[in-house]
Amino acid sequence: MVMINANEAFDNLNGKFLAKLKSLKIQRKTLEAKYEATYEAVSHTAIIEAKFDLSVFERLHSPTFVAIEMPLGNVKKYPIYEVVGINPVHYQMIGIGSNVPLQIREEFLSRVGESWGRSDETWIDITAVQTDYALVEENGKMEFERQRLVPLVGSKVHLLSIKTVKELLCVEGGIEIGRMFGFDIPLVVDPDSLIRYHVGVFGFTGVGKSNLTALLLRKLIKWDPNLKVVIFDVSGEYTVHLVDQLDRAHFYTTELFEDMESLVASQVVPESLEGKVEDLRLREKFEKMKKEGRYGVLDLREKMTRLTLNDLYSFLNKIVEEGRAESVYAKRLLEEISSRLSSYPDDTPVLNLKGEDRDFLITRFSDVIEKVKYSLRTLLESLLSYLTSPPEEAELEGRVFPEDLAYKFLYDNNINILILYMPDPDQARIAASRFLDTLLYLKKKKGIRVKTLTVIDEAQEFIPRDARGTALDSNKSVEALLRQGRKYRSFAWISTQRVAHLNTNALQQLHSYFVSTLPRMYDRMVIADAFSLDYGLVEKVTELSTGEWLFVSYKATKQKNVPAFIKTENNEDYIVEYLKGS
Repeated sequence: MVMINANEAFDNLNGKFLAKLKSLKIQRKTLEAKYEATYEAVSHTAIIEAKFDLSVFERLHSPTFVAIEMPLGNVKKYPIYEVVGINPVHYQMIGIGSNVPLQIREEFLSRVGESWGRSDETWIDITAVQTDYALVEENGKMEFERQRLVPLVGSKVHLLSIKTVKELLCVEGGIEIGRMFGFDIPLVVDPDSLIRYHVGVFGFTGVGKSNLTALLLRKLIKWDPNLKVVIFDVSGEYTVHLVDQLDRAHFYTTELFEDMESLVASQVVPESLEGKVEDLRLREKFEKMKKEGRYGVLDLREKMTRLTLNDLYSFLNKIVEEGRAESVYAKRLLEEISSRLSSYPDDTPVLNLKGEDRDFLITRFSDVIEKVKYSLRTLLESLLSYLTSPPEEAELEGRVFPEDLAYKFLYDNNINILILYMPDPDQARIAASRFLDTLLYLKKKKGIRVKTLTVIDEAQEFIPRDARGTALDSNKSVEALLRQGRKYRSFAWISTQRVAHLNTNALQQLHSYFVSTLPRMYDRMVIADAFSLDYGLVEKVTELSTGEWLFVSYKATKQKNVPAFIKTENNEDYIVEYLKGS
């Protein structure tokens, strides 16, 4: 355990930071919202009074930590709080109300304005929230302990020094994920923990979620070249964000593009890089991937190499048992088919049926397709394709089933980055479910030890709280990955702007999270409730700009679950450097 010299633990700004604890209070905020959910956020708040000084006032505008002194016998303990707000106060301000005549108000305000920092009647009210950590001093040395102490009103308050903050959060030999506000030091975290323990990236449109994710991925891939990453890309952003990595990436899509121009046009270019698409040479890179067998189309038909009647009955019965809206049609089909084909053994290949019986299936499947959607429609379309053309003729060049791609992803040592571009939400959910189910199955049954990281962009499409249709399958598959994956070296990151619409069971599996601007209080309440964060701290994210984040981790920082505000690098800087070099 790291020990800190007591005389280096605090930085009281050359004696200018003179502060004492004024009061303690507990605030509760409750929100009853949709889905019949109730969220409660709690703030354990300290109000600290500091003598007014302009340099102190300026320092407190940036995030910082304070420690409240508690002498306990021969040991001193200092509960650590994080500052979330300041309010400069002048004694004469208290008496200036709207009932005071204008001329007198102006005289008072002039006097107040001239006396900041010169009068003993000025101070700063500091609002700070608990971190659940304390510095414990004994024999001139200090160390951190995880404990929640209740300090006494009137106790002396200290600012933590930069060295102490570094010891509070930064690990040795890690990677830098950003620079901490107020201290201008890098926040260095354990990269292995960012991989092995699931991560969430939350923020409103435009805050840079994909930018941050791509930045972290390039750092982790450099740190661990053997890491395998698969990205579920709904918006078409990651070919640009990782353009310098495409020579080693594989790209598959659910779309059939007419030509390369259409594919390039579907990819999202950030505003700052607009006009540089030619410089990025995306078409050239896609053509190279195709030529080298690193480009393909995801085939979402059911994988059927030798379909038997028993397989057909099983497919339909699965939909019946799931009780979805289309289960009535599936049940009726099952009854009609089993009655019509009762004379055949269950292991009869469907392609070996008599011509009139195959025509019966084709007719009935065609009729029902017009009336249903979701899983039953996808199944019937696959069955029709199978019945109307032999499998070997139905296969198209470059097509691959999600199950086969998952197998290839695990076993092919040449695949380190796999981008799945799936713009249609229903197709994305079907592909994700089948890919992840196979991935986890192979991990469990075959004991494949390679580390895999699944990045799920626009996660609300895959794990919505109110899951219906194809989302039922993807919800189940992603939740299984989050719950069980770590045991089998399969890890996940999720990214979304719609926090309140996510499956809460999935949210609770996350160990590290980046939170940027969330303008809706509902989303902020979900974050505070799901991760046991002080709401006063979460409220600060409304003040963040693009590239600024509140980062909290149960695993990746030295002391666990201590929030830190950071400014991250811009991933686009790496792209610009790449363009200069190329």
